[in-house]
Amino acid sequence: MLKRLFILNTDDSRPWIKIILWWEFRRILYNFLLIVFGIFALTILSFIVKDLWSFFSPPIFFLMWTGLFLFLANVFYTSGWIFQLITRNSSNKFINRIRPKVFIYGLLLSFGIELIPSILTGGYTLVTGERIKSQYADFATEEPNINDIVGDYVVADISKRQLNLPDSISLKTVIKFNADKTFEFKYFPHHEFGMNLSDYELVNAKGKWKIEKDQGSWVIPMDFDTITTIRTGHIDDKGYFDSNAFHINKDKPPYEIYIMVGDPDSWEGVTLQKR
Repeated sequence: MLKRLFILNTDDSRPWIKIILWWEFRRILYNFLLIVFGIFALTILSFIVKDLWSFFSPPIFFLMWTGLFLFLANVFYTSGWIFQLITRNSSNKFINRIRPKVFIYGLLLSFGIELIPSILTGGYTLVTGERIKSQYADFATEEPNINDIVGDYVVADISKRQLNLPDSISLKTVIKFNADKTFEFKYFPHHEFGMNLSDYELVNAKGKWKIEKDQGSWVIPMDFDTITTIRTGHIDDKGYFDSNAFHINKDKPPYEIYIMVGDPDSWEGVTLQKR
């Protein structure tokens, strides 16, 4: 039964239409096996890449890439029966040996292509000792003790480089989360409505903070009372509330604070570390 299902009778006396029908009747089986093995490959990848699904945001992109892969796979599949037809009456021993099992070879090759992301990311992890992960993979999912958030913070070195923040400025930067749930910022790179990392103003600011859960992870809603722009001296005392841009990173102290900037799908943000 399995032999008839996967191995083609390559008798050259068979009508060409029967060869095509043999392949087309198995196209649904090919796509079904491709989807099942694709789910298996994604499951493996999810153990290698932390927070894998953050890489497929928005989900429409995942569906588009899946559709494109299936389309190309079916173009490749069609080449199977084309190969069978153009090699009819071939005297090449190698071709005659592989012709009956071309369907199997093509299926195994397709499975191998689906495993390439797991092989590459797994190799990277083995070589570097680090898992590939999204910027959002380490958001705290367990409620932090609020006393572990209290303290002085600095802009992480990687964020200073991304912000092009010189030491002459960063040494003046003050980032305090006080025990009475007030905060104080000085020479702080504030993006407010900025859509990219370079779109910020240095400000002095005061206000109140708290922690709460937002979409499965813990954030610090920030209620700004006053914001003073250092460049212009303008004081904004109308109040500004930022509900979920300040994310708590890691599930145990010392915590980091990751400030999301602009479009969440851009993965741009500023990391604050405890002094």
